[in-house]
Parts: sequence; structure tokens; C-alpha cells
Amino acid sequence: MKILLYEPDERAGSSIYHALHREGYDINWIKDFLYAKSLILDKRYGASLVDIDDGDNKGLALIESWNNQVPELLCVGIYSNQDNQTGFHACKLGSQEIYEIERGSINELDKILQQYKIFARRPQRYRHKSEEYNKAVRDLTNLVNHGKPVLITGESGTGKSYLSEHVHRNGTDGDFRLEEISCAELDVENGMEILLGVIRNFRPQIKHTRKGLLHRANEKGLIYLKDIQLLPSNLQEALVEVLERGTFRSVGDDTSVSFTAHFIASCNDISQIYNEGFNRRLYELLSHNMVKLPPLRGCQADIIPNSVQMIEDYCISKGIADIPSLERSAIIKISAHNWPGNYRELKSCIENAVICCEGRKIRDCDLNITNGDRLPEDEKGQLIFFLTKHKGKKVLVMKDMGITAPTLDKKLKHHCIDYKIFKPVKVCKTKK
Repeated sequence: MKILLYEPDERAGSSIYHALHREGYDINWIKDFLYAKSLILDKRYGASLVDIDDGDNKGLALIESWNNQVPELLCVGIYSNQDNQTGFHACKLGSQEIYEIERGSINELDKILQQYKIFARRPQRYRHKSEEYNKAVRDLTNLVNHGKPVLITGESGTGKSYLSEHVHRNGTDGDFRLEEISCAELDVENGMEILLGVIRNFRPQIKHTRKGLLHRANEKGLIYLKDIQLLPSNLQEALVEVLERGTFRSVGDDTSVSFTAHFIASCNDISQIYNEGFNRRLYELLSHNMVKLPPLRGCQADIIPNSVQMIEDYCISKGIADIPSLERSAIIKISAHNWPGNYRELKSCIENAVICCEGRKIRDCDLNITNGDRLPEDEKGQLIFFLTKHKGKKVLVMKDMGITAPTLDKKLKHHCIDYKIFKPVKVCKTKK
């Protein structure tokens, strides 16, 4: 991957250039702003490193230009001495990552570059048609825009993390990345230091001041705490103080810092935090700002559009030029499955089918799904079962289910099922 480095400072630029060059990266180091701006549309570059603490905001202007013209390009804002506000502006203008030159290791920067090396562009929003899911998106957007701490609930695999990361693409006021962590990772001896940060020499092992999750969230604009029910009790108390007061202090520090980031937490069900072991104040704060994501089986109209999106995203991320399409048989098989693993299961199934399919067509045999031959217990499953059995003939479906035509049409509309896809494809005979 060829990288464009914009760094006017001689010492900082030289340090980054030589460090990445030793790692095998192809670096073009540019000190002139206008020259760097002229290379925005140069397709040879897969990433850019842009100095954002140059004093005259040229770096921020460069990030904004890159994001407007080439949004798929990885853009990392680099700095040696900047405040939280500058980092937030860089993220808001389109910088996907922020990197501190003085204290950050080259391994961290290499990890960032490797992470984006396989993703040629940012993922799109999933294409949702179901009103229940779109209502959840609207509610989350409104709560975040009003600065409320939000709790997202939903079954495992429903896309809680994905929606949190892409909430700004659904109409929020800002455009930023998020700081994400599983609360299970904070259940350690020094979890408070990980959350709030710690000043130098607080302990003999602390040689430098370390930023906490809340500092990094301020820079990126959004923090997402996964599995909030696993957050240790002492951190629950500290977190509710931060959310109520809007300030926090690093461990060992007397100076308060404003908490300006948006806050989103998640769990599978509200009952997981409605117990004696969970902080009551934190529960009351989050439970009134709750957004529930529906399971995939309840969003029948979304399954096929999302499957098509997953095919496109996977092909682009892997550099596959010929994007395969779904055959009718595959659409029927996907629609008939109950998807207990929700979007995570669907994504895994679709990506496996893309790898195994031949001739740019995904057929039912390419999908590793077992729907079984028994009559499903749920109504949607029964409709699909009989439509498949009778090849879309509504009269026979009505007879087997013991219902009238208006009732069948009402049920098909409710479950967003198009009976026509179950009909055999007519083959036109060419005249001799």
C-alpha cells in the first residue's frame, strides 16, 4: 500500500518516514500543502497521514478535501501536541484514526494501516426496509443528537455495534469514529486507569501519562461500551458520575476534563442490568433512553437487500471484480431460514457462498443452510414452506393452510413475502 505523508515539520516527518519505510511501506513524504492537495485524486495512494497540529489548520483542510473527493481513502490525523478539540474536528471532517507521534509506538500505527489495508472503502449503511428497524435507527439518531446516553438492546448478532459505529450515516449532526471496548476487558486490577487515564508517576510503573478510554472518546466523538452488564461495580459508579456531571479526572490528577463524546452502551436484554448487582443510578439513567433492535427474523423485507449489500462489501474488501448475484433458488432458501444468529450468521453464510460459488451466480447449493423438510411452527415459515412446495401457486397454498385468498394476501403482505419469486422461471423458446 502506497502512503502519502503530509508533515511540514522536518523532525516529525523524518521520524515517521524512516520508521514506516523500515516496515516495508512505500512512503511519499510531502511538506508542501498545495502539492499534497494536488495528489488527492492520485489512485496510487491507499492511505494518507496528515499533520493536524500545524497551527494554521491546513492539515484539517486537507482531511476535509480528501473526505469529500475520495471518501474511501484511509486518512489518519497525526499530531505531537494537540488538544481534544483538534482531534475531534479531524474525526468530524473525515479522519478515520488519530495517532500521537510522541507517545504512540510505530506498532500501533502499523496496526491501523494493516487494519484498513484489506478494506478498500468504508462500509455502506445496511439497506433496511422494515419500519421496526428504521424506527430504532431514528430513535438512536435523535437521542445521540440530543446528547443523551443511550442503551441499545437486542439479540446477539443484531448489529448493535455496527449501528453504533454508523449512526452518523443515518442523519446525526456529526461525522466521527467511535472508541469501542467490551466491558469484560475492564474487569482487571487497573480498570479505572484504563477508563479514566492515569498521570505519570502515580505508580512506579507509570513512566508517562496515559490517556483513558474517555480521553480517546473525546477525540473521536463517540464511545461504545459492549456488554454493559459486565462492567465492574466500581467502574459503574465512576461512569454514572461522568455521565451526570459531564466531567472526569484521570487517576491521580486534580484537574477535571469535560466529557464531550456521545455515549452508547449495549446488552442483549434490559433484564441483564435490572438486578441488585448493577448500579441503580446507572440503570435509571440508561433505561429511559433505550433503543431495541429487532431480530432479523422479524425484518423479512431486509434479509435479501442486506444479503446483496454483504456480497458487494465482501467482494470490494477482497478486491473481487466480478460481484456475484443471487439466483432465485438462493433467494428462496435465504428467505426460508429463521436466522437465529441474526446478521452475524447471515454475513458468515453469505461470505462463504461468495467464496464457493461458480460463474458469478450464488445458488441454493452454495448456501450452507439446513431448513429441514418438516412444517415450521411459525406462520412465516409455513407460508414459505407451502409456497416452495407448490411453486408459488396461491390456490394450493390456501387449500393446505385452510385460509381464504384475502387472508393469504394479508399474511404475505405482513411478512413481506413476494409469492412470485417461488414460481418457476419461464424459458422463452426461440423461433426457428
